[in-house]
Amino acid sequence: MKVIILNDYAYINGGAGKIAIDTALGLVKQNIDVTLFSAVGPISEFLKNVPNLKVICLNQYDILNDPNRLRAIISGIWNFKARKAFENLLRQYDNKETIIHVHGMEKALSSSCINIAVKKGFKVLFHLHEYGIACPNMGFYNYQKQEICKLKPLSWKCMVTNCDSRCYLHKCWRVIRQFVQKNIGGVPKNVHCVYISEFSYKILASFLNKKNKMFYVSNPINIQKKERIKVENNKEFIFIGRLVPEKNPVLLAKVASEMNLPVTFIGSGVCENEIKKIYPEAKITGWLDKNSMENVLKSARCLVFPSNWYECQPLVVLECLAKGIPCISSKICASSESLIDGETGLLFENNNKNDLMIAIDKMKNDEIIRIMSNTAYNDFWNKDYSLRKYINEIIRIYNSILE
Repeated sequence: MKVIILNDYAYINGGAGKIAIDTALGLVKQNIDVTLFSAVGPISEFLKNVPNLKVICLNQYDILNDPNRLRAIISGIWNFKARKAFENLLRQYDNKETIIHVHGMEKALSSSCINIAVKKGFKVLFHLHEYGIACPNMGFYNYQKQEICKLKPLSWKCMVTNCDSRCYLHKCWRVIRQFVQKNIGGVPKNVHCVYISEFSYKILASFLNKKNKMFYVSNPINIQKKERIKVENNKEFIFIGRLVPEKNPVLLAKVASEMNLPVTFIGSGVCENEIKKIYPEAKITGWLDKNSMENVLKSARCLVFPSNWYECQPLVVLECLAKGIPCISSKICASSESLIDGETGLLFENNNKNDLMIAIDKMKNDEIIRIMSNTAYNDFWNKDYSLRKYINEIIRIYNSILE
């Protein structure tokens, strides 16, 4: 068996990118020949000179950062250079023993690479890290109204709705890209899929090709088991993530202001000034390195995850549960699947300030949160989120598809 992993970037630039690279490194440890095919560099140093791993980077720009905007518009829909380079690469492989595993193509590579792989008879596995396989906006979310979008993708109503975070012209470009991806790129028609939560699969199921294989595999959580954090001795409520409207940090700021709540926002984004204005006492740390994050989490009482959109599988929730930090999550978000309501955390009605205040008030009870913390900690470590298990599952899926 040989594996070619498609990922826009040759370095870790987010959750999906980390999973792509962790997959490559995990597979080569099992003596599987892996090629990481990417568009945007630089290649991470730790990926160089790894046995059984070949990294190809085309040294292109991603769509957002390309100074040549006309080129970005065209290649974002159909990357001709990537397609040609990928076609040349595929000539070196046997389609009977090679899997094409797609982790990211929307920021640079485009569906042009999938198109040529399918034409040459290769089996393609598409990892559903988000909702771009169906939705032009990639999240079933209306950024203008700041609410979940229920419109059918590429329907007339979808096409005339300005839901893009930038402008309607950008939405029109996204619609064209989605049309090309679906009707020329062959996605989702010609790909098998890995979904990372039952929550996200229920949303995507009606848009996928049921004739192809579907597999559930949770993302791996690379975290070392340590002693449970005694959250019952802490006061600080925390938010971790981008400070952007769809993540809804402003709701927490409003609640914290009314409740005079000690709160720390870990991350950065366009909502930072609004948070400061609403609640000047709030701490905003920006993004933290691993050691600094550990120090903040030691003082945490509870994670608040008020996301206003679906998400797919927020890893920050699982990472906090692993430390014994319970979570309050909105019901509309995939993080709700990672929680046992009333046992490892609490769920509240999406964007409902009063409901969130009730949940936070419960978490102020030392005995309640101590029990939740213990339950969260034990529940996480009784399950297996290891990279080892993830890689074994991925190899099983590869074999199933090749058969």
